[in-house]
Amino acid sequence: AYDPTNGYLYVTNYYSDSVAVINPSTNQVIGRIQVGKHPYGIVYDPANGYLYVTDSGHHTVSVINPSTNQVIANISVGSEPKGIAYDPTNGYIYVADYNCDIVSVINTSSNKVIANISVGCGPWGVVYDPSNGYLYVTSTFCDTVCVIDPSTNKVIGEIEVRGCCPKGIAYDPNNGYISV
Repeated sequence: AYDPTNGYLYVTNYYSDSVAVINPSTNQVIGRIQVGKHPYGIVYDPANGYLYVTDSGHHTVSVINPSTNQVIANISVGSEPKGIAYDPTNGYIYVADYNCDIVSVINTSSNKVIANISVGCGPWGVVYDPSNGYLYVTSTFCDTVCVIDPSTNKVIGEIEVRGCCPKGIAYDPNNGYISV
């Protein structure tokens, strides 16, 4: 994740249970932040300036204040959180939980889970599409991508993808496509 306020990059280190802080001007690691077990996904919230990290082996999301590089909160979610995305229209964080087949919705004002959305089987990656306001979640064991309308927190469709076990997902602002 990139923090535009300080210009640093933050990278999860799965096996060392930490987040590396990188200064892209020098391409040097300038610090490490200890988080929960097996951090996987990370996202920056421009509304509050915090970073949210899925701790896939600890059943939590760590909240980091990048001005101090300290964890300021831990939010309990499902048993194996993986992908994470920020929705700028409502200010919520969406966390794909691989084992529970849900996407947890976190209100960043209170740092509490306010909803759980049932999705496919083995949700892994999640991305927000600003062109239509929907969230897309890879469903690893169903070979689908679930489409969520965040205004209702409901799955409104599924897209079958060819291949096996889709995990990563990204939005391309140049062409408006979602790549899986």
